[in-house]
Amino acid sequence: MKGIIYTKDIYREIVPKIIQDEASWSSFLKFSAVHYQMGFENASLLYAQRPDARMVETYAGWREKDRYVRKGSKGIAIIDSNSYRSYIDHVFDITDTNGRGRPEIWRLDKNNEKEMLAFLHAKSANAQDYVKEAVEREVYSEDKKYIENISELCRYNSQNPEHIYDITNAVIQSAQYMAAVRMDAKPLPVSSLLPVLATAPRLMVYGLCNTALSVAGQVLTGIEKAFEVKREKQRAAEERAEGKTEDRKEQEIGGKYHIPEWGSGSHGISALRDQPHQNADFHKRQGNGSHKGTETAGYEQLSLSFDGGYAHCDGGRAL
Repeated sequence: MKGIIYTKDIYREIVPKIIQDEASWSSFLKFSAVHYQMGFENASLLYAQRPDARMVETYAGWREKDRYVRKGSKGIAIIDSNSYRSYIDHVFDITDTNGRGRPEIWRLDKNNEKEMLAFLHAKSANAQDYVKEAVEREVYSEDKKYIENISELCRYNSQNPEHIYDITNAVIQSAQYMAAVRMDAKPLPVSSLLPVLATAPRLMVYGLCNTALSVAGQVLTGIEKAFEVKREKQRAAEERAEGKTEDRKEQEIGGKYHIPEWGSGSHGISALRDQPHQNADFHKRQGNGSHKGTETAGYEQLSLSFDGGYAHCDGGRAL
């Protein structure tokens, strides 16, 4: 219980610092762009404790990525509210780990920009335009209920309902900034949300900040999935190419030498496929697979568990 209280105190202390001016808010959004699958509260906790963190995972999560946490490394406290009772979990930055595993991090740049926009079926000519359109599309999506959540925050926290449109645009601006930074596109200024946050009640501050991070996180997660699709297609193409190479080799050998049919002797290609070293590799893979699922990698992200709120944030793993 003491750990929960202490972590909540960290959260309440860091939030006013994050929103105190444009430079502070921009700095936090740049940090959150790296850790975009976190909700606002855990991104805030991470920022308060390790503002230089580059990639975080749980102890078990790093082991799954073929890395291990060095002895004596200090964990970064986060809140896991995914179960019936909230509890403290800890993550570790990649700089606190060693190992052969090298986690892949997607990167959008001028070399792959057009290709990735095509994967995303985007009509935009560049990443900057895509960010603007994707964030607005996410916010105004009916099934996500972002507009409804913002309206409730304004209504229940004594804000003028007539300002909902302006507040929504301010949230969009912050989400666009965060997504643009991660996509290596030129971000716009983020000053329009700060006057609202400066005078808003605490619950509304948490809700609007969480909404901005949630929107940007969803857009960036969609881009990450596009990169995963691209990698899978590349792997499949490489495997097909390797298969054709092997077929050509067999055909060349078969054209030059006599290849006995299956069962006619122990010197043919078919016989070679069943040699002990081939089966050993197969059993080895089976043995490795038997351990799959014994550890839970990553951790589920949270909505506002400290003080309630109306904005929501989907789950995901930290990268």
